[in-house]
Amino acid sequence: MLSKADVHVHTRYSGFGQYKAITFPESICRPEDVVDEARRKGIRVLCITDHNSILGALRAREYAKRFSDIEVVVGEEITALEGELIGLFLHEGIRQGLPVNETIELIREQGGLVIAPHPFSAHVPAVGKLVDELDIDGLEVLNGGHVDGYANETARNHVGVGRWAALAGSDAHASAQIGCCYTTFEGETAEDFRKAILERRTAAEGNVSTLQMGIKWTVQVVLKTDLLIILSLFGPLKMEHPDDPLLKKINVMRSENKLAALISSSIFLMPPIPILTSVTGVKVMQRLNRNYSFAGPDRQ
Repeated sequence: MLSKADVHVHTRYSGFGQYKAITFPESICRPEDVVDEARRKGIRVLCITDHNSILGALRAREYAKRFSDIEVVVGEEITALEGELIGLFLHEGIRQGLPVNETIELIREQGGLVIAPHPFSAHVPAVGKLVDELDIDGLEVLNGGHVDGYANETARNHVGVGRWAALAGSDAHASAQIGCCYTTFEGETAEDFRKAILERRTAAEGNVSTLQMGIKWTVQVVLKTDLLIILSLFGPLKMEHPDDPLLKKINVMRSENKLAALISSSIFLMPPIPILTSVTGVKVMQRLNRNYSFAGPDRQ
C-alpha cells in the first residue's frame, strides 16, 4: 500500500525570524499539536525538521508513541555555510554554520539521510548548483511554501530519473499547511519510508500553500503570540516543557516590551494590512524566484 510522509515540518522549536525591527516566532505550533494535525490528514510518517534544533522533533516523537497510525522521524533543517540541508533519522543535533560537506559527514555519522530542501530558492538559503556535487539522498522537488511556481519547477526539472529520491514537504509553519505537499512511498512505517528514499522509489504529491493559508498563518502567529503575552502580564507562563523557546522568550520580556509588541500587533491586524502584507510577500517571492529560474541553476 502507498502511504504519505511529510518530510518538512516546523514547530515552535524553529526559533524566531527577524524582519527589520520586528522579531516573530517561525511557528507557534506545539509539537503535540503538529502530530495531531498530521494524523487528521492521514500522514503516516511525519518528519519534524525545525531550524537548527531536534528538540521539537524529540518531543513530537515521544508524544506520537501512543498512536499506531503515525511515526515521527527526528530531523533538522540545518543552516550550512552554502545553504540549508535537512538531516533525517538523527539522534543528535548538528551544529549550524559548517560547510555543507562537513554537515553531510556529521549526518552520515549518525546513519542519517541527507535531503536538499527548496534547492533552487532565491528567497531562503539554498544550495543551488552545488547540489550536483553533494552526497545527498533526496531532492525536495515540491515545497509547500514556494507559491511562486518557479523554484519547484526548477527542482523537478533537475532531479532526473533515479538520481535522487524525489520528495515533497509542506514546509509547514502553521497547522493548516501540514500535508499540503507530501511524499508517497510503498509501505507504512518510517523504516519503509527510509528504504523507499534509498531505493529512489518515492513520488512528490500535493499542492503548494494557498494565499489564504499564508494569511491565516500570519494572523494565527500574531493572535496566539499576543494571547500568550497577555497571559504573561499576570504572571510567568507555566512551562509544560522547560526548553520551550517561545514561552521562555515571553517570560523574560520586560513589561514595556510586551506592551509595545501588543500595540504593534494590533496595528498589523487591522484590515487590510494582513492581506496586503501576504500579497506583497508573494509578489516579491515570484519576482526573486522567476529571475533565479530564468538565470538557471548556475546562478549560485
